[in-house]
Amino acid sequence: MNALIAEQGGLCAYTMRRIEEGSSHVEHIKPQSRCRAEHRGTDLDYGNLVACFPRDGMSRRCRYGAQEKGDWWENDGASFVSPLHPACEQRFRFDLDGAITPVGNRNDAVATIEILALDHASLTEDRKRVIVEFIYGPDGDSPLSPAQANQAAAAICAPYTGGHFREFCVAIRDALTEYLAFLARLARKRKAARRRR
Repeated sequence: MNALIAEQGGLCAYTMRRIEEGSSHVEHIKPQSRCRAEHRGTDLDYGNLVACFPRDGMSRRCRYGAQEKGDWWENDGASFVSPLHPACEQRFRFDLDGAITPVGNRNDAVATIEILALDHASLTEDRKRVIVEFIYGPDGDSPLSPAQANQAAAAICAPYTGGHFREFCVAIRDALTEYLAFLARLARKRKAARRRR
């Protein structure tokens, strides 16, 4: 378990929530039951394992992520974007409000959002809170400058102390891109207004 968490930089493979040993479990991307039924032994394949929120045995069921996925498996995984796929991050986009959308017209990305309920209201709100605090400061009154936002966008997905990633780092990176586009539009409008004076 700890090896998986370390490899994932301390984040849930499905939701990007911060995890540790006490708040996560070992998840089989291809469900253990399917692997055993097919007698292929992939339930013990390290390449089929990730660490995910929440821990096993929680009294309340989580309505998104690994528990929502359960034993789902179709088309031998072709309908699912594995978090281990090299292009996983390019299949989804996040906005300033924490919303997730598929990139392009990709059925696997649409299905993955649905299967994992990555658009669940509470998960979306958690992403939004982290994004807004990062961009506008803890009190919402110290927004990043364009230079600061550019620097942050370039570095946000790099591991920091202890090899950990920032919670929801990919969502923050995408939101920073949107924020920079907003600042550029605002600057153009102000420039046009000054010219009209």
